[in-house]
Formats: sequence, C-alpha cells, structure tokens
Amino acid sequence: MISKGFSLTELLIAAAIVAILGVVAYPSYLESLQEGRRSQAQQEMLQVAIILERAYSRNGGYPDSDKFEALPTLDMYTFKYEHLNKPVDGENYTSRSYLLTATPKKDTAQESDPCGALTLNHIGTQGAQIDDCW
Repeated sequence: MISKGFSLTELLIAAAIVAILGVVAYPSYLESLQEGRRSQAQQEMLQVAIILERAYSRNGGYPDSDKFEALPTLDMYTFKYEHLNKPVDGENYTSRSYLLTATPKKDTAQESDPCGALTLNHIGTQGAQIDDCW
C-alpha cells in the first residue's frame, strides 16, 4: 500500500528548519528596521540643517534655540536644536554655530540602537557613538 502525505518526522524536521531560519533571520530584520529609522532621522536632520542655513543666509546668524520651531517629529527619535553662541544686543540671529541632536526615544525599538544619539553641527560634522553610523 502506497501512503500519501508526510510523516510526523518529516513535519518535525521541516518545522525545526523553519524555526532555525527564523531565529537567524529575525535579528537581521530588526537591525534592518533600526538602520531604516536611523536613516530617516538623518534625512530629517539634514533637512533642518538646510532650513538653518537659509536662516543664516537671510539673517547673518542661526536662530535662538527657543525661537526655532522647525524640528521634525518622529515616532522613534526626539530632535533637539541648540545654538552654541549667545545672542548679542538682543538680536535673535547672532549665533554663529549650532548642534542638532537626534536621540532615540525611550521604550521604543530604536532605544537599543548601538549608534545612540546622532549629532550634526554647523560645519557638517556628523557624530554618533559608533563611527560608521552615518
């Protein structure tokens, strides 16, 4: 008599192979998601840098931290802008340098990103905890 179908052993072997592939592939998948979110945060920071450079061209300096409201909002990152020189004579646009920071939000999947906070300054220097994050 010829039997059709799979035996229990064959099904268990197939399930074990699928489980092993899942265990190997899932961390790579999560890392890929983190890299995508990081890339999105970097693009947002570059867009803010363009806005800041326009402000510098128009006004001769970068805006005060409390006057600048063009920071993006993302689910996984918090953005911070700070000018590094204080205004002179009550003007709002006397800052000659700035620092943008994108910090992974707590209690999100991005919190475990090994790159940590990303930074960008007025001369285009990019920084992170690991050198090859940018």
